[in-house]
Order: sequence, then C-alpha cells, then structure tokens
Amino acid sequence: MDLIDRSLSEPYSVFTYRYFLHQWPHLCYLAFDGSKAIGVIVAKMDDHRGHLRGYIAKLVVDNTYRGKGLREHCLAHAAAGRAATGLPTST
Repeated sequence: MDLIDRSLSEPYSVFTYRYFLHQWPHLCYLAFDGSKAIGVIVAKMDDHRGHLRGYIAKLVVDNTYRGKGLREHCLAHAAAGRAATGLPTST
C-alpha cells in the first residue's frame, strides 16, 4: 500500500504485517477518506515477563491529514480493541 510504502522507516516485509494482523486483528486499523487510505496503526499486546506489553509496529497518517487528530483516533481504536479483549487497562 502506498501510504505505508511512502513512510517506511523500518523495512518490514508483508509477512510481518500479516503476522500482526492474524495475531492481533483487534489492534490493527486502517482509516479511509472515501477510497483513499489516510491512516494506519499496526500494534500488538502480549505478556512479557509477567506484565502486559504493547508495541506499535506502525502508525502512519497521510501528510495532508496531519494535525487533525487522526493519530489520536487510531490510537483510541487500538486502545478500544485492547479493552474489548478483557485485558487489564494497566500493568
């Protein structure tokens, strides 16, 4: 996808994104304006040494949509996805 390709800071392969999407689909979201992808968050949450740990692999907002709260909106969706799993909200 062009949005992700333009902003790659780490050379993740498509297989890495598939891994996140298959393991934590409730923490991965794609935002659209019509048919144009304008934002994406790819994240995970799992147990690490007895504590929950979150990791954001990718958080991208199209340049023309920056400063309009889309980043916070993507983060809120991921947080809601985490809450929907019944996982504690704090570690």
